[in-house]
Amino acid sequence: MKHLFFSLVTLAVFGCTAQKTETSIKSKNYQIAFYNVENLFDTLNAEGKNDGEYTPEGKKEWNTEKYNQKLDRIAQVIASIDSTEQLAAIGLAEIENRLVLEDLAKHKLVSHLNLKIVHKESPDFRGIDVALLYNPKLISVVGSEFLYVDINDTGKTTRDILKAQIVDHTNDSLLVYINHWPSRWGGQEKTNRKRVAAATVLKNDLKSVNLKSSNVLILGDLNDYPTNESVWTVLNADSSAENDGSLFNATYKIHIDSTQGTHAYRGHWGVLDHAILTPTLNQNVDSVYVHKRKYMLYENKGGDWFPSRTHSGKRYYGGYSDHLPVVVNFK
Repeated sequence: MKHLFFSLVTLAVFGCTAQKTETSIKSKNYQIAFYNVENLFDTLNAEGKNDGEYTPEGKKEWNTEKYNQKLDRIAQVIASIDSTEQLAAIGLAEIENRLVLEDLAKHKLVSHLNLKIVHKESPDFRGIDVALLYNPKLISVVGSEFLYVDINDTGKTTRDILKAQIVDHTNDSLLVYINHWPSRWGGQEKTNRKRVAAATVLKNDLKSVNLKSSNVLILGDLNDYPTNESVWTVLNADSSAENDGSLFNATYKIHIDSTQGTHAYRGHWGVLDHAILTPTLNQNVDSVYVHKRKYMLYENKGGDWFPSRTHSGKRYYGGYSDHLPVVVNFK
């Protein structure tokens, strides 16, 4: 395989001398990220959606001022990931619709990227979706589809899985899946079958892919840890990068470090947001890390710092998200 995204650098610098372009090629890496933004809703009560709490009259008293502040927060995070012009794409979870994506892409902090949108309204009973924003100067999305997940739960539906085929301008390709699996609300054991159902949908779709030779990147909030059944057993995503046909969970190393994670529950870090790769793709990855800035965190009474969320129940904190982004940095 050609080194993924190396060729993208040729698109990054226009009107420069050959010497400057050569320097850029040697020095630049490219990134794909994932971020659960925690309920990015507009203020409108959409027919057929359970979004009434995110209206001025709803229990969260969600209004234009809060919505704009939320956009400010998320745009600030995206801009900080792209601070060295490296961000090729970012998968998002917990966005309500295309309108909020358009508002986000037009925000002054990221509008210069001219981000394009891959999105479809999902059947989720809460009205939240997954999406992909990408920089067309760096990559193209040549095909996408949305995989339906049946959790067999009366009155409850969940998010589709977004599947996107990405190419750079020399036709290096990458298959990306953006996930947001069913939550643990009601208890991990009781809801485990729902995440197993989502993992099975993804696993079945991967049957058409040669995992030993293909470039596949699975990103998302799986609402399970790397050693849970849905990830470890169903997906067969483990801690080894050996090319034996299994998937490599690059966020496993973060999972075993109790001082870090992508999400915190009752004062304990954990990894719910994953970056899972085929070993072939992993050969072209420089690092996988949790993107964290001090302004995205709050200090608890014990002096520990955790993600600064927007809401906890009815209480409004005006923070960023209860999750932190995961970033895959390609060589």
